[in-house]
Amino acid sequence: MAKQLGYSDADLEAIKAEETRAQYEPEVRAALKFAEQMALDPHRVTDEDVAELRQYFSEPQLVEIASVVGLTIYFNRFNTVFRVDLTGSDAPYESFKL
Repeated sequence: MAKQLGYSDADLEAIKAEETRAQYEPEVRAALKFAEQMALDPHRVTDEDVAELRQYFSEPQLVEIASVVGLTIYFNRFNTVFRVDLTGSDAPYESFKL
């Protein structure tokens, strides 16, 4: 089983569904929820969500989390708009399924 940044493939799969995130520490679950809300609709991030994060993370850490999420969103959209191939294959962009 491959590991990436200390997480197995199964761990990374579990991140995708909120109901399977129970295996993670509360601070990881809070950060995942925040990242997902920020990516899908930043208006959904509530004061309560930020307060929950503050239980586990310092202000500089919160800024870093939001910055990483924001930059990831930016790069994903940039790559999508300009059809940047990150797979290393020569397959046409349109052949990749989301």
